[in-house]
Formats: sequence, structure tokens, C-alpha cells
Amino acid sequence: MGPSPYDIAWLARLRNAPGDGPRWPDLLEWLLEHQAPNGSWGGEVMYFHDRIICTLAAAIALRESVPGEQAREAIRRAERYLWLHLHLLPRDPFELVGFELILPTLLAEARTLDLDVPNHTCGYGRARAAKLRLIPPEIIYSSEVSTVHSLEFLGWSGDPQRLQKALACNGSLGNSPAATVYYLLRQQNGDERALGYLEAARAHMQHVIYLYPFRIFELTWVLNNLAFSGLPITEFAGPTVWQELQSEMTRRGIGLDRSFGIPDGDITSVCSHLLASAGYEVDPLTLKCFEHEETCTFRTYDYERNVSVGTNIHALDALRLMPGYPDRRRVQDGVIAMLLASRVLDVYWVDKWHASPFYATAHAVIGLLKEGSYLIDPCRHTVEWLVHTQRDDGSWGFFELGTAEETAYALMALLHYHEREPISVDVLQRGAAFLQRTHESPTGKYPELWIGKCLYAPYDVVRSAILAALILYSETIGRSP
Repeated sequence: MGPSPYDIAWLARLRNAPGDGPRWPDLLEWLLEHQAPNGSWGGEVMYFHDRIICTLAAAIALRESVPGEQAREAIRRAERYLWLHLHLLPRDPFELVGFELILPTLLAEARTLDLDVPNHTCGYGRARAAKLRLIPPEIIYSSEVSTVHSLEFLGWSGDPQRLQKALACNGSLGNSPAATVYYLLRQQNGDERALGYLEAARAHMQHVIYLYPFRIFELTWVLNNLAFSGLPITEFAGPTVWQELQSEMTRRGIGLDRSFGIPDGDITSVCSHLLASAGYEVDPLTLKCFEHEETCTFRTYDYERNVSVGTNIHALDALRLMPGYPDRRRVQDGVIAMLLASRVLDVYWVDKWHASPFYATAHAVIGLLKEGSYLIDPCRHTVEWLVHTQRDDGSWGFFELGTAEETAYALMALLHYHEREPISVDVLQRGAAFLQRTHESPTGKYPELWIGKCLYAPYDVVRSAILAALILYSETIGRSP
């Protein structure tokens, strides 16, 4: 992953001891050097949730720690950005992880530092109250609930002792550098375990990233992308990989990393599908742990406000290979009905884990087509949208630029559809040629499109999607682009 302005801002606030200077002054310099011309901080794509939360966190860090006119000017520009853009949050396809909890807290904290920021929260105060009503108060600090990843939302009301009990075995709060810094800011005497985690996170990529570690998520999503290539999944990984995934899968499911410890319905679905595709036995009752029996849909985590389209698509993929799943046909029909009803304008899908509709749309089209030919017709409007939104250079992109990642998703969806009903080969060739150029001259970086507490880009996951699309093109069309 690339640097996370949100997490860098949190680490920049940490001091060696009360009254001392910043523990990592280079991070404050990084913030001053990486402010955008419009006064914001955030990813390459103009996604307002990401820019707002990163800009708030950065302004707070600069106000706390950096004297001088350069910092004052950076803060003035940040304040201006917040006033001009906070009301544009509804334009984004989806909010960020924990945004409804964190935004009101950061705005209140900014005001205590005399930052000129809005007093309103664009409705996220109500969303925060609704979220907190879902979670029993006694488990807010639990390391077994996904809220642990965003506990900085507690602000100055956080209980230091209960926070300490929530630390994972690696010294983090929910594998989040930002939340771990928050924990240290609430401690009187520091904590060597938490500091050790932050040092390890910094050393991992020589910069601060949003999530660390995340091995199981990275491994399963790389393999899941390669599964779209049309080649047997066992061609991409040997027995040790499959045995590792099988050993990490518990009766309650599997999480993004062994150190995280919270089973995730999305990763469990993908991992179940991969293991079954590779010929390994999977217990259907593990996936059933994430099923809402009344609606026949699947959740990612307990106490979530929004159902994930992606999680349900991936659950459908897994169900296809689980003949022993209880009442399987009824559940499959429930998921399919939910997916068809959840399209935006009956055209494309959005998901809570990815900013671009091309991600969810590609996964949905491919998953639905595998269910049977009767779903070809409901996908036609979506395929027409994909064909007609290709850019002149052959790429696809939902925001202000075409990207290799989004192009890979769109191309894979069209190629899977092309196997059933032919579409213009020119569209496919131009998309593949764009990816081939990207593949031959990689920059090593990709725009941040994945949704966490800020936007991020898991580079190897993106690379695997590009590779899978190129393989699928060659396998389908019979030649290289």
C-alpha cells in the first residue's frame, strides 16, 4: 500500500513524553509537503469522504505540533477546503469505514483546538447514533467486534484500561496504526507493545500505511482475481498456500489476518470458494454463520449498518460449490433477488468495500452469469453500460481518470459475458491493449480505490486483477492484445 495521510496525521501527533516534541517529526514534514493545491489531503481520486477525513486529521496534527507561518497557512487552506466540500459528501457512491463514528469526533476535537471548521456534521451525527444503537455498550471495546478498528471515534471519553484490554497480540488496536496511536494518546505511561507495533508498521513499507498486517486478505483477493482468469486456480498456488488457508479457517470463519482475529463474511466466502475450487473440503456451516436467515443474505461483520453487495456475490460463488449447505436453493434465490434489486438505476452496483462501481459490477455480472443462462437477460443493461462507458484510450474509470484496476474489472465482466453472447471484439481489444501497456510499463502505484477509514490501494491485489484480465483475454480471443 501507499502512504495513508489519515494514519500519518495520527502518528504525527505522538510524542516521546508529555511536553516533548513530536516522536516522528518527519511525518509532520510529510504532511506539509503533500497538501494538495486545493488545501486537502487524501488519495489520487477526488472522493469527498476520503479528502474530508484526511484533511481534518492533518489539520489537527499540524495545529497541535507545528508552529510557524507555513503550518498556519496550511491550516487556513485546510479549513477553507472543509467549508467548501463537507456538504458534497452525498455525491460519493459510499461512505468510509467508521466514518459516521469518526467524523463527529474529529470535528469536535478540531473546534477545541480553535480550528475554524463547521459545527454541523451533514447528518452523520444521526448516523453515529443509529450505529451505536446497534452495538451493545458493553462490547464497544471488545477485540472481537470490528469497531475495535475505529476506536479513535471515542475521543477523550475513551477508557485507557478498557482500550488496553482490547489490544491484539501484535500490540495494535484492530491492526490500525491510527487507532493504536489513539490508544497511546490516552495512556499516561506509554505502552511498549503498541509502540513496537507502530515501529513495525512503519518499517514494513518505509512509510505509514492504512492497515497492517493484512496477509489473509491480500492472499485471498489475489487468488480470487486470478480465479477469474479462466485457468484452474491450482495453477497459481501450491499445496502450502491451500494448507495455510485451510488451517486459518475456523468454525467461525476467517479474518483479514491471523492477528486481527475477527471473522469476516466476505473473506470467509472468498476463501471457501477458493478452497472448494482447489479440491479442499469446506464446512458449509462456517459460511452459514454469516447468513441472515430471514432475508437469505449474508453480512460481513456483526452490527453493520449496510449490507455489502460484494459479500453476497462472493457468498453466492461459494454456495455454488457447497451442495451440503442447508436449504441451499432458497438461500441462493434470496441472494440473487437481493442483488438484482440493489442495482443503482437498474444498471450498476456499488459496494461498501470499494469506491468504484466497476468492482462490484464486474463481480456481480460474473457471479450471476455462472448461476445460469436465465440471468443473461437481467445483465444486458449492465453490459450496455460497460460497453458505452469505455474511454477513448480503451480504459474505464468512474471518476475523473481511467485506471488500470477499473479497466481490468470491466474487461473481465465483458469477456465472461462474451462467452455467452458476443459483443464487439474491438471494445475488448482496446481494453486489453490499455492493460497490456500498463502491465509492460508499471509505475508500481495505483490510485486509491479500496474503502477503509480512508481510501487505499493494495498493490498486489490490483496487479493480480490486471494479470487475470490479460490471461482471460488471451484465453477467450485466442491472441495477445
